[in-house]
Amino acid sequence: MGPCRSLVIVQVPPYPPTGGVALRNWQTLNLLKRQGEVAIFSIYKGPDLASQELGPQGFGLAHYDIASPDRPWTEKVKNRLGFLRPDGYTYADWLYTANAAKALRQLIKTFQPTVVVFEELWLYPYLQVVKNHTCAVVLDNHNIEGNKEDYRLQRQTLRLIRHIEKNFVKQADQTWVCSALDAAQIHQLYGPNHRVKVIPNGVQANFYQTAGQPNLPQGPHQLLFLGKFSYQPNEEAALILINEIYPTLKQRYPDSQLWLVGRDPTVAMGTAAMVHSDINNTGLVPDVRPNLNSASVMAVPLCQGGGTRLKILEAFASYCPVVSTPKGAEGLKTEDNHHLCVAETAEQIIEKIEVLWQNQTLAKQIAENAYDLFIKTYSWAAVEQSISTAVAELAKP
Repeated sequence: MGPCRSLVIVQVPPYPPTGGVALRNWQTLNLLKRQGEVAIFSIYKGPDLASQELGPQGFGLAHYDIASPDRPWTEKVKNRLGFLRPDGYTYADWLYTANAAKALRQLIKTFQPTVVVFEELWLYPYLQVVKNHTCAVVLDNHNIEGNKEDYRLQRQTLRLIRHIEKNFVKQADQTWVCSALDAAQIHQLYGPNHRVKVIPNGVQANFYQTAGQPNLPQGPHQLLFLGKFSYQPNEEAALILINEIYPTLKQRYPDSQLWLVGRDPTVAMGTAAMVHSDINNTGLVPDVRPNLNSASVMAVPLCQGGGTRLKILEAFASYCPVVSTPKGAEGLKTEDNHHLCVAETAEQIIEKIEVLWQNQTLAKQIAENAYDLFIKTYSWAAVEQSISTAVAELAKP
């Protein structure tokens, strides 16, 4: 295999890097670019939103709009009936269209990638398109989808997801996961596999060292949660904050504010937040740095989820102390009361937040410890070696 030429297939806009999926993709794109040329093939509903920004940065980009009028109605019907097939899954079938597959074949023919990286499992219908060419295949598995027993999925649905994931992992030349815990889960679910590589989530240190615009209210009692709220675990966490955590904090700290920052705030969130005027549902913001810099604590009361939480790494990079459930901190190499504070219940989360609000020296020390861990383990500079090693292994005959 000659010089590395990477094609990354994504199902969310690759720019701007807002939210966990986009941040993971942004890391992958930039660190692969240090190994050689990178092209992007994006498949999602809506127009190309990224070429204008990514072109000057040296990325080639081709996009297919799933809602394109040239998509035949017969294909839409066939995809909606995909559940009748043994490997049919509604969301993945919706992402697949013959015209997009044709565009992908053409891009592979002209770009001649040596490595093709799939963002997550749901793009698996395009796997055969790529397997017909002589290039290495990587599944960048942001979450272990087959490990979602706590998502209240029907047993039949979970079996189907595991079937799809097992086949993709088996056919990929490498599967990238976010943590050693995720790697262990793959081995447990699908058998030992030496082609599973841990590529930690990370963020760019320099980006978070500037405050961003605009300036937001400063104060000792600003509570923050980041997330895409159409993702059910994030909505659940937001409602726990609104209904179980913030009312007590507001009573004890009248100047406190709760900031719920991210795309797709739900109706349930809006209804619950109407009770308190100091709960801010911002929706999608162009830059999360002002929110991170104004927050005195990031609270992460997650009860479900997979991978590792990029929102926590963004807080670490911004010197913002974190209070999290064990699930929120899962997979990160953190120590309780040293890099962050871990609490199980809403009452315990309230207690930990109050400790940090009342002891600024402790809050500062925890934030500094977290930043040191971030630089050593979760910055792009730290993660680069993992990707470099993985790509080098793909190049071996």
